[in-house]
Amino acid sequence: MTPRKAFKEIMVERVDPITVSVIQHRLHSIVEEMGEAMLRTSYSQILNSSRDFSTAISDVQGRLMAQAEHVPIHVGALPWAVESVAQAFAGQVQAGDVYLLNDPYHGNNHLPDLTVFVPVFAGDKDLFWAINRSHQSDIGGATHGSYNPSATEVWQEGIRIPPLRLYERGVRRDDVL
Repeated sequence: MTPRKAFKEIMVERVDPITVSVIQHRLHSIVEEMGEAMLRTSYSQILNSSRDFSTAISDVQGRLMAQAEHVPIHVGALPWAVESVAQAFAGQVQAGDVYLLNDPYHGNNHLPDLTVFVPVFAGDKDLFWAINRSHQSDIGGATHGSYNPSATEVWQEGIRIPPLRLYERGVRRDDVL
């Protein structure tokens, strides 16, 4: 038996379907609660009435682990967004940090969708990313609203935010804001 096959057999023996189900449902309930918090605290009609946002949890490699049933198209590019943040801040991600991006060239859908990332740690080990992607009605483009069909370059669509750290170890970065 090859080492790979032996490893697979050991892993199959160790994976308990009940434990998998409990973890799966727990992660799903977390992303649903994240969505409920958005609905309760949002002042924006596009968020609290139209529900134009998504919540998700991914592992540190950006693999989607759970998503709430909001706007699934938001979630498709999240692995690239997580990768962009992880690369931009490699070796610097800490508990209490909050990251932001909206740049489609860094894994976002389009400029009006702002994506916020919070790393989740167990002790010193980073385990997950809690992620929220939500649509803003105006991001400062050449036209009002969130779409500019006559734009010939991304800068005409609004402010472009590459991976950015908003909070560092729980402290707001006033130099950024």
